[in-house]
Amino acid sequence: MVRNGAHGRNMKSYLLPLLLSLTLSAAAPPGDISVRVTDRHQAAVSGATVALIASDGGRRIVTTDATGSCHFTAVAAGQYFVQGEAAGFDVSTPRSIDWKGDGNLDVTLSLGIAQVHSSIVVTASGTSQSTDDVSKALTVVDAGTITLRANKSVGEALVDVPGLRVQQLGGPGSTTYFKLRGLRNSDTAVLVDGLRLRDAAGTQADASGVLQDLVITDTSRIEVLRGAGSSLYGTNATGGVVNIVTDEGGGRTRGSIGVDGGSLGSVRGTAHLAGGLRQDRIQYSVGVTHWNVMSGVDGDSPARNTSEQGQVTYRLSRIASLSARVYAGESFSFVRLTARSVGVLPKTGIVDAVPVSLSEEHRYEAGTPLAQLALGSATFLPAAVNQDSTRAGQFFTGALRFSLHPSDKFGFTAQYQDLSTTRNYGDGPAGPGTQPAGNNLSKYLGRIQTANARVDASLGRFQHFDAGYEFEDEDFQNRLLPPPPSSRFFTDVSQRSNSIFAQDQIRLAGGRLLFSAGFRAQFFSLHQPFFEPVSGAPFAGRTFAAPPTAQTGDVSVAYNFRRSGTKFRTHAGRGYRAPSLYERFGTFYSGSGYTLYGDPGLRPDRSSSIDGGIDQLLWKSRVQISASYFYTRLNQVIIFDTSGAVTPLTDPLGRNGGYRNTGGGIARGAEVSSTVAATRWLQFNGAYTYTDARQQTPLVSGVWQTYEIPRHQYSFFATERLSSRLTALVGYAGSTNYLASVSGRAFRFAGPSRAQMLLSYRHPLSEFSAIRFFFKGENLFNQSYFENGFRTPKATFTSGTQFEF
Repeated sequence: MVRNGAHGRNMKSYLLPLLLSLTLSAAAPPGDISVRVTDRHQAAVSGATVALIASDGGRRIVTTDATGSCHFTAVAAGQYFVQGEAAGFDVSTPRSIDWKGDGNLDVTLSLGIAQVHSSIVVTASGTSQSTDDVSKALTVVDAGTITLRANKSVGEALVDVPGLRVQQLGGPGSTTYFKLRGLRNSDTAVLVDGLRLRDAAGTQADASGVLQDLVITDTSRIEVLRGAGSSLYGTNATGGVVNIVTDEGGGRTRGSIGVDGGSLGSVRGTAHLAGGLRQDRIQYSVGVTHWNVMSGVDGDSPARNTSEQGQVTYRLSRIASLSARVYAGESFSFVRLTARSVGVLPKTGIVDAVPVSLSEEHRYEAGTPLAQLALGSATFLPAAVNQDSTRAGQFFTGALRFSLHPSDKFGFTAQYQDLSTTRNYGDGPAGPGTQPAGNNLSKYLGRIQTANARVDASLGRFQHFDAGYEFEDEDFQNRLLPPPPSSRFFTDVSQRSNSIFAQDQIRLAGGRLLFSAGFRAQFFSLHQPFFEPVSGAPFAGRTFAAPPTAQTGDVSVAYNFRRSGTKFRTHAGRGYRAPSLYERFGTFYSGSGYTLYGDPGLRPDRSSSIDGGIDQLLWKSRVQISASYFYTRLNQVIIFDTSGAVTPLTDPLGRNGGYRNTGGGIARGAEVSSTVAATRWLQFNGAYTYTDARQQTPLVSGVWQTYEIPRHQYSFFATERLSSRLTALVGYAGSTNYLASVSGRAFRFAGPSRAQMLLSYRHPLSEFSAIRFFFKGENLFNQSYFENGFRTPKATFTSGTQFEF
């Protein structure tokens, strides 16, 4: 770790002088923007929060006074969006401003109009855009929706996003996967404020190792980009991107304190504080969440999580700002065994998943041998409790960002992120089935340091170009502490990469035709791995040539027919996933010798994709319908092969099985979503996804369908404000059956069919304070449902209260 620490200090020593010198640039002339917020009757709305959003995504937040007015002072020249919102109202339609930086500008925003409102997003292009202008398929889940639905985790907030399958293997705190458009877990990039969140110690080095730890803490919104995103965000963005955006604060001091609890022994406490200081030159926001599940599924799956998230931004001058962001979490849970097949199964083909009864499962967990269970017609034993198998996880991501905009034509951004992940797995002799002879501990530590710099330039009124450079230093450590007399094992491997990227965005035909093209290339270098015990360690004395590079590009086009409210869009691109450190250097130590699985020369996963669609506004913008067709081919993937294709006779590394490159499969389908603002008080949301995902070679004899991907997925939500204080919500989300692997066989599991309802009552206490009570029921049909053989919660109920100020 000395290597990484020294390098981190070097990067910081180069960045700081650069930041200081750029901050001394000449100040832009002063200018003020005044905003007045009204309701549909033109009456002033006090206490509304108004956001001024710059082209780089930076936001300034102020709060309206008793007259509904607020002011942004000393605003540098540039292109901005202005948007407002207030409690009891929907967010306003964003207003686009081409600000010259001098004089004064008055803007009026109206709330409470019954229509579908667009949002300001950054994920589609890396710059601020209205969703009306985005040329790619993108969904936004805002903080208001998350709060109203009482979502506790990031995965729970995304359950109705078209094209996205959120898979949770059990109850709260259990393993979670995001799968976009029928692709694998590792084909979805997860970001925090546009910077990658992934676990360097994971088998595929994606975000799967930390998704179960991502709870709602200080989230402003979550943006989901569907389609190739590697030209913008690099590795893992083959199927798309999930971007968690931190609240930027600003405006009057405000916050909330909440507590809720209910089924599964769940108790959660939340606290949030945001505001601005020194006339909003300093904007801050911070949130803390503690969630304790004392019983969990079947009363034997407790879990807990404590998370913190926050951001502070300091405007150094009218043209420069510096921000710092932290997102961290600590969790603990028990790890169940995997499901296993039982009974008499058909010799070939797909097996219908019929679980062993819960009473017999409990007998097995208590020590009854499998052969003595009353299996009946059961075909699988659900994932059983292992009393002393635990997971303790931690993650920390901290980022610094410096932005400089000396004019409305030029901008510069530099960022640094330090990301660390820790997962400790403990296991002992207790529990059913085969268990270790004594207590053992496996520690996985990952660290990724990222530094990048980007230049933005407006080349005339209708063209925006950006280009940049990114450096990444990645390290993975694994320590195994088995019971005596087995020997301990330790490994430390690392790699570095350098990337260049560029993007060009052009608007033609009066801004109706939108064109975007991007490119990225990533170059890798490997370091000598360290293994302990040293005797017999692989790769001793070897040097490594530079592994194959990853190159990708994409292009998107959209055309707006503004009179009819119609937008046609298409997006084509290539994605990639860089090989993980485990895939390059993975080994198994038996206590007497090493078995090598990794290959340092692996080529990145590569894909090609195309999608096209239409976004249509109807009924005076009260209805929005979106439809997309998508097709993705995995041209090259990395697999773990034990079929005999990797043998010591032919493999340059002398391996008998391990990671290698091969062809992948395809995923194609269609997405349809709709939002209907029927009245000012009633809104409907619906989504449907059809996915046909197939492998190039059968997973088992006669089965080409990709595991864990249902053909049909659907959701529907209706939200009605019964009064200015009382809101009701009903929802339904489900899918058809899907295939999953159990004991090497293809099992067919029934899909979820889950209804929910929520009542929320918000009672104002003063102009800015209120108390909110809510009651929520989930899985109202009390469905007994399994994910990959893991039992999930049946009907659950939660009630809570929140004090807002």
